[in-house]
Amino acid sequence: MNDEYHLNFYQKGQLPAYPYRMETGEFVFCRQGEGSLYINQQRFTLSMGSVILVFPDQIVLYADVSNDIELTTFSFSRQFRHEIFYSLPSDKVSFLREHNYSLFEEKAWNGILNYLAILEQKCAESSNVYQRELIVYCCRMLFYEICNQTEHLYRQSQANHLRWRIKDQFIALVIQSFREERSVDYYADKLCITPRHLSKTIRQTIGCTAKEWIGDYVILEIKVILNSTAYSIQEIANQLNFPDQSYLGRYFKHHTGVSPTTYREMNRLEASPTK
Repeated sequence: MNDEYHLNFYQKGQLPAYPYRMETGEFVFCRQGEGSLYINQQRFTLSMGSVILVFPDQIVLYADVSNDIELTTFSFSRQFRHEIFYSLPSDKVSFLREHNYSLFEEKAWNGILNYLAILEQKCAESSNVYQRELIVYCCRMLFYEICNQTEHLYRQSQANHLRWRIKDQFIALVIQSFREERSVDYYADKLCITPRHLSKTIRQTIGCTAKEWIGDYVILEIKVILNSTAYSIQEIANQLNFPDQSYLGRYFKHHTGVSPTTYREMNRLEASPTK
């Protein structure tokens, strides 16, 4: 199997049931069924015609997927991502990173399926000396189709642009600094707004308070470390700047109802993610 890109097909039983960190980038195409895909705690709806772009190092969780879910994913290494994106307008790439969800109606979706059929065909043509170049160009065509649809969806909701911009900036800051800073006051100060305004905005856009979102993200990070590493609880506490492992244990149990050790044991027998 090529180490730079993989075209995969998933049904319900093949999707991980717990959060994990992406090592590659990935386009997710929902062919049928429904469910939710959480990326760094932000919920995206899976339904026929939805396309979601996931970037390396983002934390992913599939939830509430229907029994008939069918997904096609195209995952790609960091190097291959540069090949896809390097000649594309930088503003388009930046836009799609911040607005990485698209939903296609039937006619446009059929066009996307045609691209996927070509991509599948080219991925199977290992004897084609131009295989890599053909796959890159097919990915670029998909990129422009997705970006066009995303921009259309974005223009429809542009009236709330400032509110959503604050939300995006808040999430980016938390992901960058949550190991050292977990207070709402810190992030409000960084955004040059009051803590009350920040919490109100986060509740309007996400549905929880800023404090709750920070706490939930910390728990998400702990779960990923517990699932994907053999670090001791004390080592995790050190990584995340908790005073000691007892404090981390109480913090985790307060949010989840179980201790970190119990959570790890509960998930030990789960299959490892294939991403």
